[in-house]
Amino acid sequence: MIKHLLFISLLLASIWIGISACASRPTTSYPPLRIAWSDWPGDCIIWVAEDQGFFAKHKVQVEPVYYAIFNPAIADVTAGKIDGAFTVVGNVVTLVNNDNVRAVMIIDSSEGADQIVASAEIRNPADLRGKRIGVMRGTYGHLFALQMFEANHILPSEVTFVDIQPEQVPQAIPELIDAGHTWEPYTSEALARGQKIIFSSAQTPGLLPDVLFIRTATLQERSDEVRAFVAAMLEAVQFTLDNPEAAVASIAKKTGFSAETISFDGIKLYTLEDNKLAFGQNPGIDTTSIYYTANLYIELFTKIGILTSRPNPNQFLDPSFLP
Repeated sequence: MIKHLLFISLLLASIWIGISACASRPTTSYPPLRIAWSDWPGDCIIWVAEDQGFFAKHKVQVEPVYYAIFNPAIADVTAGKIDGAFTVVGNVVTLVNNDNVRAVMIIDSSEGADQIVASAEIRNPADLRGKRIGVMRGTYGHLFALQMFEANHILPSEVTFVDIQPEQVPQAIPELIDAGHTWEPYTSEALARGQKIIFSSAQTPGLLPDVLFIRTATLQERSDEVRAFVAAMLEAVQFTLDNPEAAVASIAKKTGFSAETISFDGIKLYTLEDNKLAFGQNPGIDTTSIYYTANLYIELFTKIGILTSRPNPNQFLDPSFLP
């Protein structure tokens, strides 16, 4: 009997010591997820999620980091200075290196928000033969222009490409170029100068999707937080679709932007169902599949030498973080 009591006492003591050790062991504490955003309306959904309490609801802390010029944000993700960002899937294609980043959701797609504007005498894309077109080589604008040419049976060799930033296109017509890729508010500037829209991304649905890409290290170390962030963002998308005025008010409140300047015209916000459809077609047969779209960028970037090897979309498109 004494042996049994002694054994039980020792057992209880060892359990208590184990519990005490576990309780005193420090837990890993992370700062808020740092996610880049810019003036693009789809990016601003992050402020709808913040203002409407969806981050709090899903118990995730987020620090939105603003970039007036977006290219440095891409470099900061790969350098580990921030955790993720929203960008066109073509940009992610060029970042892939030893599974360093993955795209985990689609936030929106430009379906009318990007345009090709041209000088007044150019009536339609067919008139671009023998003309100069301003696009940034090796960007989504480049692919966008090529899709316009394909739709209008124009060979790329029939035009002259000029590297020019979309913001500079209206001022560059007609001295430097005859047409070029741009977006608002620069499209309105082009129209005010007497130029015209001859093609828009409404004619290329699914070609210009903005995805949320995250450092793979963050995905591995903080997977629950990323899932919570994605769920909150998708809830904010649905809220914006259901309550556009309230969503715009949230963005204006948090950013200081004028509500009159915030518009989702020409932008398709991607719901959970839209994400499942895009990620559910692998490899897909058209741009309703994110895998098909990614392969269009890979094909172009390999052809012009930006990529020296072809990344596998299955390695950087990761729908496992969707609810």
